[in-house]
Amino acid sequence: MPRFETERSFISQQDWSLHRKGPTDEERLNRKVKEAIKGNLPSIISDGTIISADPNTKKTIRVPLRSIELPHIIRSRGNNGIGAGDGGEKGGDIIASRPVEGQGSGSGAGNAPGEDIMEAELTIEEIQQLVFEDLGLPDLKPKAKKIVESDEVVFDDVRKKRTATNLDLRRTIEANIRRNALQRGEAVIDDIDQDDYRVRTSNIKEREAEAAVLIMMRDISASMGDFENYIVRSFCWWTVLFLRSKFPHVELVFIIHDTEAERVTEKEFFRRASSGGTQCSSANQMALDCIVDEFPTDQYNVYPLHFSDGDNWGGQDNKKCVSLIKAMLELGISQYAFVQIAKPKSELLEAYRTLIDDGRFSSVTIEKKEEVWGALQTIFDKGKEYTTEK
Repeated sequence: MPRFETERSFISQQDWSLHRKGPTDEERLNRKVKEAIKGNLPSIISDGTIISADPNTKKTIRVPLRSIELPHIIRSRGNNGIGAGDGGEKGGDIIASRPVEGQGSGSGAGNAPGEDIMEAELTIEEIQQLVFEDLGLPDLKPKAKKIVESDEVVFDDVRKKRTATNLDLRRTIEANIRRNALQRGEAVIDDIDQDDYRVRTSNIKEREAEAAVLIMMRDISASMGDFENYIVRSFCWWTVLFLRSKFPHVELVFIIHDTEAERVTEKEFFRRASSGGTQCSSANQMALDCIVDEFPTDQYNVYPLHFSDGDNWGGQDNKKCVSLIKAMLELGISQYAFVQIAKPKSELLEAYRTLIDDGRFSSVTIEKKEEVWGALQTIFDKGKEYTTEK
């Protein structure tokens, strides 16, 4: 009887996950660091050195970061239960814990693990990107397009030049052949002269894009001190950068006021001071005039921004401010923001919040430097953001 022998075959699969372990761990670490930095944005934004720093410079930021451990099996340490869940857990959820012995109350030395502090080095531009991720522009409407310069550089012209910079070799050889044919009767490549050089020249490409205007109003009365001035500078700096990240062309208007309003330069806006009283309606009236005369809302996304400590002369002026803001909203501005500094309440703020019922009006109070971030989030609420129709 014949004997049959069967060959055994094996199927195996090589696990390549270990080869990707390094990049995977690095990506996880970078994600944790980014989350830690975003959790400390209030203190980062309140750092005044960022405002005056070069955008390309790097800044070292100290952020608390919980230690990261690779997943591994831990043997039971005598605690009740094995730490198993019911199947509905997600990655990172704690399914069991045990008490840690030790004081940890600050009265003496403890034995509980502390929180790691990590130093992350980021450029100012990278910090800006993290800030802008959580901000949005509500009530964006299509506007007339304006011709603005783009970041694109186009080499669209060729000229004679006695230098080899951006040399166009083909056109240079053609010029040499043409010159030899005219002068010597031979269409050959020979004796390239300086006049034969042809170079490509660049121009900045223009394109159509929507434009925005930020109308900044600042109370310069005697009640506005150093803290108020710092908040104005910090808030304006972040607002301008944010708008420029959304619009390629942003016009800036600077208005200061005590009892009378005046349109000034950027330098004067942040440095001028006064010992007079306060009449906020004067600034709102000038802002309204600017919109009507220079920045019609069918061509610009208009963002008036007013800074004050809330002290205003008389209830009648508060009512006048309300009517002027309503007039701007009726014209179709994108948003009006009122920032009250150092005081949680005022009659002016109460009048605004009571009498103005429009989603495009925002008001915030800032009493500490760390509150600038929360104020930015309130005014530029990403939850209300929607894109412009094309």
